[in-house]
Amino acid sequence: MQVPFIGLRVVVPPEWIDVNGHMNATRYGLAVYDAQVNLTEEIGMGEAYVRKYACGKAVLESHMIYEREVALGDELEIRSWLLAVDAKRLHFCHEVFNLSGNVRAAISEQVDIHIDLQKRRSSELPRCLLAQLQQRVRANLQLPLPDKLGSTLRPPKNTWL
Repeated sequence: MQVPFIGLRVVVPPEWIDVNGHMNATRYGLAVYDAQVNLTEEIGMGEAYVRKYACGKAVLESHMIYEREVALGDELEIRSWLLAVDAKRLHFCHEVFNLSGNVRAAISEQVDIHIDLQKRRSSELPRCLLAQLQQRVRANLQLPLPDKLGSTLRPPKNTWL
């Protein structure tokens, strides 16, 4: 088991660059989504799981912090973590590293819910899968955790009112 899991490696193509000359925010989200799909396969909850059990997962909440600009041709690596799991929910973290600049460019967190796709309702994870996921969480928690986990939005205050 590789921890954290390398969810994606990609070189930023021209179509990801916006009018400001840097990677568009939507592309960060799509890159993280691709990393999440790859991690989902890695942890045994991908397409084969969905077909076999008619269960899957859906995002309940997500949050992205943009820390550094990313430019055309930069090489990105997304390090994907499973940080917590209970009977129905999974907490994921994805760090977007700009290998070209040797900096973290963004961090994304999300909480997913396990769902029964026939009932369209939340359902408990199978016990054997839950035990495997708990093992991955334990392995991830042995490492120093990414900075800014669990952060909240800090909007400006309307001091002019």
